[in-house]
Amino acid sequence: MKTPAAPLKFDEIGAWSELKLEIVEKYGSAYTSAFSKKGSRLKKYYIDGFSGAGTHVAKRSQRQVEGSPARALKIVPPFDGFYFIDINPEKTRYLESLCEGRSNITIHTGDTNEYLVKQLFPTIKYENYNRALCLLDPYGLHLDWGVMLKAGQSRAVDLFLNFPVMDMNRNAIWRDPTKVPADGVQRMTRFWGDETWKSVVYAESPQQNLFSRPDLVKQANKTVVDAFRSRLRSMAGFAYVADPLPMRNQNNAIVYYLMFASPKPVAEKIVKDIFKKYI
Repeated sequence: MKTPAAPLKFDEIGAWSELKLEIVEKYGSAYTSAFSKKGSRLKKYYIDGFSGAGTHVAKRSQRQVEGSPARALKIVPPFDGFYFIDINPEKTRYLESLCEGRSNITIHTGDTNEYLVKQLFPTIKYENYNRALCLLDPYGLHLDWGVMLKAGQSRAVDLFLNFPVMDMNRNAIWRDPTKVPADGVQRMTRFWGDETWKSVVYAESPQQNLFSRPDLVKQANKTVVDAFRSRLRSMAGFAYVADPLPMRNQNNAIVYYLMFASPKPVAEKIVKDIFKKYI
C-alpha cells in the first residue's frame, strides 16, 4: 500500500515580504493598464523566477497569504501569458493545482538560472514585439548574473529584484575576507558576475597594522547595493534603475533591498511613486 504524501508545508513569510507582494501587485496592475490604454498589440508576460507554491503563511498570525503567482493571475487587465519557475517539485505541483483550467500558463520545475538564460529570455526581446514583467525573488544567493544581464539586454523586461544583503552578509561578506568559505565566495561571484564585488565590499584602511600593511575594512550595505545598482545600468543595460527600497524585519534590520530596473523612464516613475508609500 502506497504511503500518502505529506501535505505541502508552505513557506512562512514576514510582514516585509507581504509588503513586497503588495508592491509587485500594484506595479503589475499599472503595467498592464498602460498597455491597455495605448491599445498596444504587444504581448505582455509575467515571469516569476522563484515562484514557490503560490501560497504562503504569515509568520505571526499563521494565516494564509497569496503569493506572487496567485496575485499576478488576478491582475486586470490581464497578462497574455505567465511563466512560473521553481526548483521544488512539490511547490510546482501545488501551483499547477491553483492554475488548473488556464491555458496561458507555463510552469517549469527546475533551475531558474538555466531556464531563463537558455530558454525563456532569448524569446523576450524588443524586436519580437513582446514585453515582460519579471520578479526575481531568490531564497538567498541562488541567482546568477547572467539572468539579470539577459533581462537588461532584451530591452523588453521590467525587473523586480530581491538584493539579498542579509544572506550576503551571512555567507560571503564577512569582516575578515580570509575566513569566508569558498562556497560563499563562489555564490557571491555568480550573483555579481565577476570578482569586482571584492573591491566594492572591502576598502583599505587609512591606518597600517603591525605588519605595515593596510587592513581591509568592510563597507556599508548601502555602498554595496549602490554599486550593484550602477552595474545594472552600465553592464546589464537597464536604462532606468530606481533607488532601491530597504525591506526591514520586526527588529528594523534590513533583510534585503527591493530593486527595480526597466528600459522605460515611465516605469521608473511609477515605481518611485509606489515606493514612496512604503518608506
